[in-house]
Amino acid sequence: MKRIVLACMVFLWSLHGLLAQSVVFVSPSDKGLLTMSCAEGSLNSFEQLHYLAAAHYLAERLCQQPQIEGAVGVWRGQAENSGMIDGCPNERARQVGALLAKYYHQEQALVFDRDPAGKTSLIGFRATQPLGVIAVMMAQAQVTGATVIPHTQDNMVLVVASDVAQRARAMTLYASLHGHGLHEEPGTTELIGDNDRAKARAVFTTIVANAPADVRQLNSDMYSEQFNDLGLPVTPEAAPTH
Repeated sequence: MKRIVLACMVFLWSLHGLLAQSVVFVSPSDKGLLTMSCAEGSLNSFEQLHYLAAAHYLAERLCQQPQIEGAVGVWRGQAENSGMIDGCPNERARQVGALLAKYYHQEQALVFDRDPAGKTSLIGFRATQPLGVIAVMMAQAQVTGATVIPHTQDNMVLVVASDVAQRARAMTLYASLHGHGLHEEPGTTELIGDNDRAKARAVFTTIVANAPADVRQLNSDMYSEQFNDLGLPVTPEAAPTH
C-alpha cells in the first residue's frame, strides 16, 4: 500500500551504508490498515513469518550481505505489519521489491538508494515508549507516517522527510519522545507499482521479465509448494523403523 510503503522507509547504521547499498520496503499485508495492537500482533502471524522467510530466500540469492527486519508501518494512527530488506544494489533491490510485491498482491514497493547528494532525509532514533504511545505522539507532532522496528529494550523509529517542514516535524517527534541515537541519512527514493493493483502487477511483471535469468528463475520458484511452506514450524520426522 502506498501510504504504508512510504512510511516503511528505513535504514541501518551498518556496513551497507558505507557501500551505498539500497533498501527495499514492502508489506505482505492484505488486511488493510489495523489498530496498533492488531498490527503489532500481526508480527507473530504466519503471514509475517512467511514474508520474512521469503525475503531471506530471495535476498540471500540476489544480494551479498542482506539484512531483513520485520516492522510496523504506522500511518495516521493506524498500522500494518511490514518489513525491509537492506544490503542490495539498487537494481537488485528493485527486483526483490517487484518479486515480493507481485507475490503478496501489493500496490507498491519503495526503494531507497543511499546518495550523499539526495534530497530526501531518512531520520531515525530509538525510543522506549510502546507503539501506541509513539502513534499518539506522532499525531501531536503532525508526523503522518513512520516505521517502527521493535527491539527488546526499545523501538527504532524511522521517518522520511522530503522537505524542511517534514524534517522539522520529525525532530519535534524525536524531542517529544525523548529519543536517543539520532541519525540522518540522505538519499533518493523510487516508488514502483501503481495505486491500481492490476496495473501494479503489470509493472512488477515487467521488471521481473526484463531482469536477468536468476531473477526470472526465482520468480518461478516462488509459486512452488516448497516456497508456499516457507515459515512453517519444522517438526522432526519420525525415525525410520528397521
